[in-house]
Amino acid sequence: MKNWILKYRSLTFEQRTIFNTKFSIGFNAFLAIVKFSLSFLNLAFLVSGIVNICLMLAKLECLLGVIHPRKRAFKKRNSLIALFLILAGIQYTFYMGRLIFTSAESSQYYMSVGLVIACSSFVEMGIAIRGCFSASGRGHYYRNIKLISLCSALTAIALTEMAIMSFSNQSSTKEFDGIFGVCVGAIIILLGIYVYFAPKISILDHRYHRYILTQNSNISSDDLTLEITNSYIYGNFVYVAILRDGMVEGLIFKRKSPIRQWNIFLKIFIIILSEILIFPYALGGLIFYFRSGKIVKSLDNKMKELGCIPLMDGELYD
Repeated sequence: MKNWILKYRSLTFEQRTIFNTKFSIGFNAFLAIVKFSLSFLNLAFLVSGIVNICLMLAKLECLLGVIHPRKRAFKKRNSLIALFLILAGIQYTFYMGRLIFTSAESSQYYMSVGLVIACSSFVEMGIAIRGCFSASGRGHYYRNIKLISLCSALTAIALTEMAIMSFSNQSSTKEFDGIFGVCVGAIIILLGIYVYFAPKISILDHRYHRYILTQNSNISSDDLTLEITNSYIYGNFVYVAILRDGMVEGLIFKRKSPIRQWNIFLKIFIIILSEILIFPYALGGLIFYFRSGKIVKSLDNKMKELGCIPLMDGELYD
């Protein structure tokens, strides 16, 4: 057992992600079969099983994209991933919406069971959010895998809410449970839409940039490192370039989070409060990521201040 753990820890991020994805695909398939088998008792199991199938197919497309990248065009495969996520979100919205518009009641849980569900859900959510940040800059498929895991974690959080409410309130909370679940479904749909449009706004596809030096340029060194963003929490973007033949050409990189440089006692304090801070941190990270769509424009403005003109792809330079 120890050898297996050491072997797993020695794997790279990409290797661990592929291994975990294969396991989760099998687990999703198993859950779907169980839920389909129970659907004759309650139609809600059928809808829940479809959600598992959609998430499984989305992960399968990611896995095949990594293992066999030439068998299907990325654009088509990415569209399928987005479609499966959107369908999962729609199905989950209907599944939880039944608590609002029908006589269906929320499931009841004992306190001990509810606490176990809560602990596992928060751990799953923490791992999912960490995975999203770890996948930054490693390719669209790895990012999509982590976003799909985040969707699964969101459904687990919804289950946690129902479990806690069931033993902490005497009256029925099915309307509140339904509203919470519908919100989770809406988030999954939005993540699916994001997956579809991400390649168009992701800096991963717009890393390489060239600039022409003008007579007013004040760049004197042959090497240039330019900070594009400035955050004390999230990993900042930086442009690393070289000066050659009257041109500046280089790549945009994302640095590690400044949190890694914080004092050890401050890190411990943050870890203690992680269950409270993890959600605002994730929300801030999402906002920071969407703002990264303006990074190229910010870089162009900074380079213009240094006396450089952007050279677009396809332009000739004499």
